[in-house]
Amino acid sequence: MTPTSRSLITLATLTILTILPSLACHDYGGGPTLLPPGEPAALEIFSGDDQTGGTGQELPEPLSVRVFTQEGEAAADVTVRFEVTAGGGSLSASTAITDIDGIASVDWTLGASPVWNRVRADARGSEVDFHAWAEPGTPPELDLVYEAPAGASSEDLAFWPGRGLFLGSPGAILHAAVPGANLTELALTGEEIHGPVGIAFGPAGDLYACEHVRPECASVKRITPSGACEILSDGFEGEPFALPNYMAVDGSGEIYLSASCADMIYRISPLDGETEEFLAIPGPNGLAFSNDYSYLYITNENPALFCSGPFIPAGLFRVAIGTDGEPGNIETLVDGFAIAGDGLAFDVEGNLYAVFTGIQGCGGMEGLLKSGVFVYTPDGRFNEFFSVDMPGDIITNIAFGAAPFDPYALYCYGFTGRLYRVEVGIKGQPLT
Repeated sequence: MTPTSRSLITLATLTILTILPSLACHDYGGGPTLLPPGEPAALEIFSGDDQTGGTGQELPEPLSVRVFTQEGEAAADVTVRFEVTAGGGSLSASTAITDIDGIASVDWTLGASPVWNRVRADARGSEVDFHAWAEPGTPPELDLVYEAPAGASSEDLAFWPGRGLFLGSPGAILHAAVPGANLTELALTGEEIHGPVGIAFGPAGDLYACEHVRPECASVKRITPSGACEILSDGFEGEPFALPNYMAVDGSGEIYLSASCADMIYRISPLDGETEEFLAIPGPNGLAFSNDYSYLYITNENPALFCSGPFIPAGLFRVAIGTDGEPGNIETLVDGFAIAGDGLAFDVEGNLYAVFTGIQGCGGMEGLLKSGVFVYTPDGRFNEFFSVDMPGDIITNIAFGAAPFDPYALYCYGFTGRLYRVEVGIKGQPLT
């Protein structure tokens, strides 16, 4: 064997001996994968969980997590990511580096709405969640967006992604395609719109409007995206609707109409306008479906206001909808709360925003003239979000924006024709 050959064999042998230890330690799926020493193996909440604070306020205690290695020792210099996952709040930073004790911290400012807030912390795939409750605090500012013509039919609003804002107004539906654009009358062919009260979009983009300028003319009309307007339903069993007031549309496109003076919620087919009685309840007004359409939420107004009925204070109710489409029993969520309940809107986290006017228990004219938006959370908490006092304005209906309007803001409309914007920080329930 030549010297050169002997050198090559020696080099190959050394290479094999060098590689074998790494092959022996490599995991091929037959056993557990061990993290190299010093790698973080887990994190835990160190402090800051389960706090309570005012809406829009920074919590007194920072959110702190501790990161460990697989040996159970503190892991320093590890990047921890923090993210707001509910409530619309904000953080002092999106990341923090663990100190010598394995602890990383950020400050948490709660969202504007009195709801549950959550933050998730993550370190290399290991996660923990912080929770906090936002108590009603300083009311948010109301930004005036538009001043439309005031009147009894200045009551409802709706958004459609990419098409903008639609407002009910005396004698017309007003439209603005983008924020800041002038309000213009929606151009229609076919039937005219005289005094829209409730308006709502269906899943195919058709806009529905109910009106009752005169009792004999009460009806529900459909407006296609091209502006063609037709009467979809003019009543039930030959009788016109008694004060048609508000509408909601389910995932299949069926329209639910509250007729306040008939003490009835009707269901209308979008195909042929066939109308049926869905649920009897005194003075129904605002309607909204839960995110999965399993519940219909309802506000009512005192029948003595417009219908010469008995004096029944307003509240918030819901009814389960079975797989056969039939309603279950009515559940009372908030009872005897106000003179009138009105508009409803859900955010994507399942919080329900509700308008009430004439708050009971406030005393004297103060209570009668108070109009506010309240929040009902999935765990049954009910709190005031903000309020206004007449004669400045009275809020009747609300809706979350849709792009190009702010989807994280609640838009509030009233009898005076003023449209306000309120920052919530949580997206509204999307249209389907």
